[in-house]
Amino acid sequence: MTVEPVILRSMVSAAQLSPPSGGAAQATGLAVFDLDRTLVRGSSLARLARALGEAGVVRRKDLVGHLVREALFAARGLSPRAIEQLRASLLTAVAGVEQAPLLEVADRVAVSIAAEVFTGARWLLDRHIAAGHDVVLLSSSPHELVQAVATAINPVVRGVGTRAEVVEGRYTGHLSAPFCHGRAKLVRLEQELGPRDLASATAYADSGSDLPVLRACGSPVAVNPDRLLRSVAAWEGWPTLHFS
Repeated sequence: MTVEPVILRSMVSAAQLSPPSGGAAQATGLAVFDLDRTLVRGSSLARLARALGEAGVVRRKDLVGHLVREALFAARGLSPRAIEQLRASLLTAVAGVEQAPLLEVADRVAVSIAAEVFTGARWLLDRHIAAGHDVVLLSSSPHELVQAVATAINPVVRGVGTRAEVVEGRYTGHLSAPFCHGRAKLVRLEQELGPRDLASATAYADSGSDLPVLRACGSPVAVNPDRLLRSVAAWEGWPTLHFS
């Protein structure tokens, strides 16, 4: 279902999509978007993994368990334990891999992902950008991919994801920052942007795991919500959008 702009405008308040008022000294507005199932269908990470296997950057056999978990994610989401298992398997798969070829593959995958952003989500992105807001994609996917997708959407958009440690041009198999999932998304957001007043920020997400981010922002919006988020959004009276 495509939500027409006039309907979107009625569901997401004009204040959330307008430039901040009050003069140059006032902080710039902030819009935070989750990526998978909020802006696009399925898992961006699964697409990157397949592309890395096809390009020979990562061995296909190292990706089998990962792709099974990602298929489950695309269908119904993952439990915290499965998320941790996924993180560990991916770090193991890229240990010793050169960063440069992975970046090249990520850039190619990002262009195709950006082209598939839901029409309604694209409208929201464009409105926030036109309003002069800082727009950020905040995802548990690799930082390299999230930033590449952000740039492919619009060069002014920033991407924040899970940072893997790189030493002398190769991945070590460890993280250099917290896994960008759940409450740790707020940690990663501050690491990349610095301290921000989230009371005036708008956040868009699909999963109950994103409740820490949604609750921290003054204007939370549920997009294609899972069961938990759908229930919380209804209880709290948050706007709920459905894109396909």
